[in-house]
Amino acid sequence: MNYSPRLNMLCVTLSLLLLPAFTTWSRAASQGDIMERIRLLEIQIQQLKTLKEQQKLSVDKEQECLKPVGNAKFCNCIAETLPRELSFEQYVHFLVTSKEVLKYDAMQPESRQAVDAAIAAREKCVDKGWIK
Repeated sequence: MNYSPRLNMLCVTLSLLLLPAFTTWSRAASQGDIMERIRLLEIQIQQLKTLKEQQKLSVDKEQECLKPVGNAKFCNCIAETLPRELSFEQYVHFLVTSKEVLKYDAMQPESRQAVDAAIAAREKCVDKGWIK
């Protein structure tokens, strides 16, 4: 095929005109990719902060347990097993108070779950043989 010089000139001109548009589009795609990576990093940072906070709560529960109980393995188990929203004081309260006095049957489902979680944590940690 034999292209005319005008057609060749038109192709060169068109290429020169479109080159900045492709460069801008490529830059925009790169910026979009960078923004997405920043968003994902921010999510990971928040997850790490949450994990650190949970670990601190677990350490605090373990320390609260060590004072009266004195058994590090048992207290570590209790700290790891209790739901994070359940304090060691609540755990003790649920264990030393009968379900009748707690009015367990009249409790909201979330409160019953907390009582059940405290009892289950104790059973699990006692079953491991750290308290006899």
